[in-house]
Amino acid sequence: MRKIDTRDFGEAEVKESEIFSFPNGVYAFEEEKEFALLNPLGAGVYPMWLQSVNSSSLCFIVFDPELIDEGFTVVLNESERKLLDIQDDSEIRCLVIAKVPENYKETTVNMKSPIVINSRNNRAIQVILPMDYPFRLPIYTEEVV
Repeated sequence: MRKIDTRDFGEAEVKESEIFSFPNGVYAFEEEKEFALLNPLGAGVYPMWLQSVNSSSLCFIVFDPELIDEGFTVVLNESERKLLDIQDDSEIRCLVIAKVPENYKETTVNMKSPIVINSRNNRAIQVILPMDYPFRLPIYTEEVV
């Protein structure tokens, strides 16, 4: 277990298996190389928090893109596959970063630039997909009464 300071939950203990290594950092935060995945709502329950291990103020709310779009597909180029050390596509796990405004019903997720994780070695990168996914996909729809 490792203790880290978090933006939203104070000090937290995380398992080493919940810490991801980002060799290139995350876009706009390239100096941040380690993030912990926090699941305060329960194991496997989204949203989750992707918290920087070294900077308590840096934290992203993340979702599983397949919960938003069942047909979500990731295509990695050879250098991305090599950086992640992907040996089999079953090792690939993805997260998408949410932008949560004050009115949470206006939350959007970035489907174009997911975080791709090798679940075998916990190495992760953020990629820009060649497919036509939106950068800001609303996740809540208006209900018609």
